[in-house]
Amino acid sequence: MAFRLWPAILVSLMLLLAGCASYQAAPLPGHLSSVQDVHREMAAALARMHPHAQPINLHGPFSGEDLGAIAVLLNPQLRAMRANLGVAQAQVFAAGLLPDPQLSLSADLPTNVAAGYYNAYSMGLSWSLASLFTRSANLDIARAQQKSVQYQVAWQEWMQAGNTRVLARQLYYLRAQEEVAEAAAKTTGKLYRASAENLRLGDTTITTATLRQIAWLDSQDRALALRRQVTTLRQNLDQSIGLPPKMAISITPPRLWPSLPDAAFLVTLADKHRLDLLALRAGYQAQEARVRRAILGQYPGFTIGFTRAADTSNVQSSGPSLTLDIPLWNRNRGVIAESEATRAQLRAAYTARLFQTRADIFRLVTDLRRLAQEIKPLQQQVPELAKAENRLRRAAAEHNVTLLDYETVRSQSLAKRLQLLALQESYAAQQAALEMAVGLPYSDWGSRK
Repeated sequence: MAFRLWPAILVSLMLLLAGCASYQAAPLPGHLSSVQDVHREMAAALARMHPHAQPINLHGPFSGEDLGAIAVLLNPQLRAMRANLGVAQAQVFAAGLLPDPQLSLSADLPTNVAAGYYNAYSMGLSWSLASLFTRSANLDIARAQQKSVQYQVAWQEWMQAGNTRVLARQLYYLRAQEEVAEAAAKTTGKLYRASAENLRLGDTTITTATLRQIAWLDSQDRALALRRQVTTLRQNLDQSIGLPPKMAISITPPRLWPSLPDAAFLVTLADKHRLDLLALRAGYQAQEARVRRAILGQYPGFTIGFTRAADTSNVQSSGPSLTLDIPLWNRNRGVIAESEATRAQLRAAYTARLFQTRADIFRLVTDLRRLAQEIKPLQQQVPELAKAENRLRRAAAEHNVTLLDYETVRSQSLAKRLQLLALQESYAAQQAALEMAVGLPYSDWGSRK
């Protein structure tokens, strides 16, 4: 009678296996994206950002905000991080699944005994109920962890976009410094060549020619140094966005803020909206659920089942079964201690991040106010220095002032122009860094009061 059940059991197992997932290969890409592929991805990104805009020139000029959004979509590291979202979703799905029952089958077949003996068998069906008691905690852990991963990925996207904006602003002002330095090098080069020719003809002194030569060499050194910085910064920007090397892009002038809010208000905004803080809170909620699961794990877990069997005398029996863990020595105390220590560690890490956030915001606000005080007088005086340089150039050409006086004013005027651009570069970069520290774009600060 028992062996009549075997075909039905085998058919049931086959039907269960037919519903299982099947393996599909997913080979790795064999090559990096070409420039054409990058252009297509940039076009798709810009179309999503500006759905109602006219066709956009992929060679720019771009704003720092546009470049930051493109970096979020194209950066290879962020693409890899977004794959973690699928893993977190799969963990939530797995945590909600009920445990499968277990079927056990055995047979005892006599071979060399007298007639009258029968084939013995045993069948049992059992189900562990231990995981049912922790299922709610497992779901809470997975859901909080999924939320934490979502916030972590979003925070990394925000940071990548912010770093790209910082690099774009630095590159814009560094290119402006390079243009000023190259123009000065061309001017001093012309003056030096004219002085060298005059010295050859005997129309000037060696002192004048040497001063022109020194000024030209200084200008060349300054222009070359700035060119190296521009090249390095452009490569860093290409890498941040995910563009191929040597793919040039042009940048629009940064939009600077008309005013600067109070630092304490920005700290309040950051506490509410910074994605890394939200990720830490979600991670802490997941750890709270782990502590709860560890506490539940100290109670006995048990398995219930039903068995049917027959021995070689054809004595048949059936009945329930119960397997019970005895919490005598272990009682899950190690897991409880580890989970509580991890919770304390996460609490300390969250507190440290709060302190760091506040310190960063106050430092950036202080730096911006100091930079504004340094920039204001230079913005007023640099144009006046440029006018004075032009007047002295004409006077030097007419031999009404000494060349040494003119070169002193010219070099100081050039230095102040470059200093103003360097301060503006720092100011624009610090503004983008402050947006990153707050966790919200400047345009949303007023609406989140």
